[in-house]
Amino acid sequence: MNTAFQFFLFDVLLLILALCAIGFVALIVGAVWMYRDAQSRRMDATVWLILLIVATLLGGGIVGFAIVFVIYLVVRENHPVGGAMPVGYGPPQAPPVPAACPVCGGPMTWYPQYQRWYCPTCAQYR
Repeated sequence: MNTAFQFFLFDVLLLILALCAIGFVALIVGAVWMYRDAQSRRMDATVWLILLIVATLLGGGIVGFAIVFVIYLVVRENHPVGGAMPVGYGPPQAPPVPAACPVCGGPMTWYPQYQRWYCPTCAQYR
């Protein structure tokens, strides 16, 4: 004959198994989403996936998973979809100014490190 304690123990074990199954499914879904999102942003998706799995196994389960997931969400903001450079990044573009000196009419050269045009004839930056 089964006692109340045996029923309680069975229910607790069933609850623990259900929580483990839910955690495992959440890990799989999160890992697949992170991998696909990292690929679409031209990030190293394999490294993120391995980092997620290792942190989950060594970092106490859901705590390690959550830490890596939050770090990924912060880092992914700097990587737009498609892998293009965000606005404001990359080499500076020359301004749409004619490459002729307004004083002497000679050709000018754009120097990106100074963000200015230089006229070799006048020997001045414009």
